[in-house]
Amino acid sequence: MIAPPRNGYRIVSYGRDLTLLGTRKLLWASDGFRVTTVSNLKQFHYSVEQEQPPYKLFILCHTVPEDERPTIRVMALRTGVGVYQLEQMERPTQFINKVSEMLSQS
Repeated sequence: MIAPPRNGYRIVSYGRDLTLLGTRKLLWASDGFRVTTVSNLKQFHYSVEQEQPPYKLFILCHTVPEDERPTIRVMALRTGVGVYQLEQMERPTQFINKVSEMLSQS
């Protein structure tokens, strides 16, 4: 069962592996984050430019193509949102703690 939100921070999680996206969304939601998941650059752009919620962090899975990462970093700079690049073998507790730490400093 997912715990009720404790922090309400909104994040965008972008990756190409739908299973990983879904699992990570559940993990972050259980820690109180409001998560939007996207699986391609067009969806990412739409979420940031059209939906325009006050996102606190963009999280990039290791499956995001290298050639798309600069575009995302430019969008992050323009919108004042931090970017966290997940590593392939990062443990769930490790990335949840890192995300929580990054957001507590913003």
